[in-house]
Amino acid sequence: MPSAIKKVIVVGAGGHLGPHIVSAFDSDPRFEICILSRHSSKSTFPPHIPVHRVSDNYDETELVKICTGQDAIICTIAMQAIHQQKALINAAVKAGVKHFVPSEFGHDTRNDQAAEMLPQFYAAKRQIVAYLKSKEGDGLSWTAFVTGPFFEIAVSNFLGFDMEKRHATIVNHGTNCWSATTRSTIGLAVKNAMLSPESVANKYLFIESFNVSQRDTLAALEDLTAAKWNVTYHDAEEEKRLALEKLAKGNYSAIPVLMRYITCVKGYGGNYMDTDESANKLLSLPTESLHEALAGLARQD
Repeated sequence: MPSAIKKVIVVGAGGHLGPHIVSAFDSDPRFEICILSRHSSKSTFPPHIPVHRVSDNYDETELVKICTGQDAIICTIAMQAIHQQKALINAAVKAGVKHFVPSEFGHDTRNDQAAEMLPQFYAAKRQIVAYLKSKEGDGLSWTAFVTGPFFEIAVSNFLGFDMEKRHATIVNHGTNCWSATTRSTIGLAVKNAMLSPESVANKYLFIESFNVSQRDTLAALEDLTAAKWNVTYHDAEEEKRLALEKLAKGNYSAIPVLMRYITCVKGYGGNYMDTDESANKLLSLPTESLHEALAGLARQD
């Protein structure tokens, strides 16, 4: 059984999610937090948090030295660097680290239909979890978080809502529900999981801030803006067909369209709470208001 975790090192702390995870641990005096960053990284971090620099090729000797004495590694590195986690996992085992949280955050990568559509997003993450499973016997436990889309980014990025133009792109009738989580709640979930590592060891945890549909989101936005939005309805299958054709030609503008499809169409893992148990209660996550979260986004625009 994993014992208490106090010293935590965050990898990828300068990305979309990393700062929120750093903030959650930094605000809890039960943890000592530090950051691992590549020498070439231009990211800046809170001045009071120790930063360990490592060569860009993730040299194992350097990594073992940095990770020795750490209890847990939280990894939020970008999609294109997912494979580099193997070097971190090997170093974690050699350094005696107890727990590893891979950069899984997002859609449910175990969904085969979604994995077939976007293998470049799913296969690498699956391989990392399989690699972690192979290290359980070496004393390294792991926890992978399924969060759905990062709510604040996804709403206007690929879920179909243009705040500035007050325009919504709705897939089919927009009534299918999906899960999404705010980044601050993801940070809190990861931090709280490390308070009881034995209860989260070697498993996927499913969390959400909201379980809503595109219609729910549109209604909330119209209410907040006191305006009727323009709405375009798209046939999901036709949209998918065109996007896959684009992607086959190397046009990556198709990816957000396919992400919307995976999120909003039944059977692709967007509504994972249909089949999996929520870890919200286990991790003492707050009940959040869709209106408040959207109001924050509307203010930014």
